[in-house]
Amino acid sequence: MNEKKSQQILDLLNQALKLEYSIIIHMPRIASSIKDEETKDLAIILGNASVKHADTVANAITSLGGNPEWGFEAAPVGKDLIGIFEQQLDKEKLARDLHQQSANLISDKLLKLRFAQLAKDEEGHIQIVNDILARLKQS
Repeated sequence: MNEKKSQQILDLLNQALKLEYSIIIHMPRIASSIKDEETKDLAIILGNASVKHADTVANAITSLGGNPEWGFEAAPVGKDLIGIFEQQLDKEKLARDLHQQSANLISDKLLKLRFAQLAKDEEGHIQIVNDILARLKQS
């Protein structure tokens, strides 16, 4: 793989890593502010899945010779839950697109499959966030 393509892949992966990690540190606090137990459970599932995705992405970056770039956002203080999850919906869609772009660029078959699967997983996360939003809007 040429150096330009390799750097392009690493840049995509680091962008995905920052997205996956952007809110997961705050998810327990966010989930604890949700009154409905089923909705709270969905938020916890989403946070746990993001931790696993971040780990997969960080390991891929390392295996490709890059350095994982971690990043957290400030806690979403003062934002309502609907606003937080609307923003998260956008992040899940972007993560899906980044994982798919990575899968398309990676030549290693195992990594290609792994990132194609992450992109599919993000479809499930998008549905979870939509479910959370629907529940929050009903209450």
